[in-house]
Amino acid sequence: MKTKAIIRIIAVTFTAVSIIGATTACTIKKNDTESSKEKHTQIEESTKKAGDSDNSELPLLTESTEVLSETRPITEDSIILRLDGMTTDEIVEDLWRTTRVESGMYSKDYYENIITDGCTLFKSKDDEFSWFFYGSSSDTTCYISRISIFSGMKCDPTFDGTGHIALEVHIEDKDYAFEVAEAIVTKIQSEGFEINADIKHENSWYVGFQCDRKTCTLQVNQVGDYVISFDFPLNG
Repeated sequence: MKTKAIIRIIAVTFTAVSIIGATTACTIKKNDTESSKEKHTQIEESTKKAGDSDNSELPLLTESTEVLSETRPITEDSIILRLDGMTTDEIVEDLWRTTRVESGMYSKDYYENIITDGCTLFKSKDDEFSWFFYGSSSDTTCYISRISIFSGMKCDPTFDGTGHIALEVHIEDKDYAFEVAEAIVTKIQSEGFEINADIKHENSWYVGFQCDRKTCTLQVNQVGDYVISFDFPLNG
């Protein structure tokens, strides 16, 4: 009798524990479902709020945000970022197309001429006439990594007719980097500028130019790749 009583007590206890466990599991599952629904609703609301702003022409992105550009047709005004396969003269010609900016030109209209061909864009919300790029493919060994148009000292959304452009070019091969840099120096001289400083080391080069009151500089530095940085006055 005692044995039967003990068995009955164990059976009742097991049943009670099973019911409690099942009830708890249902409650947790319900709470998880409700929590998931709330999170989904919050995400949808946040997305809608983010989409309410009218910045569709050229999104104002932080420097840490990356966007792949759209494919655009190539025209005589196109600025091609990927320079692989170009001759030195073709690279210089492409770089000088970046200087085709006139007074009153909007940054969004200028950007339409940039052919990124898969290069990734980094855009600063504070510099609206400035873009940074990097080659998204290991096959890219030569590309334009920066285009910045300054009105005075600012990268305003509209060029006011006086300022300068700052460019950077990444080139993997040292000899080719210095060859392109030399071609850029020759081009700047052809624009009426004279060299007033010329300092060259094994892996770097600095050149200063002057034409009347206008000045510009060119630098080559090794930063992983070899980076050619130079600026040029604009009078649009």
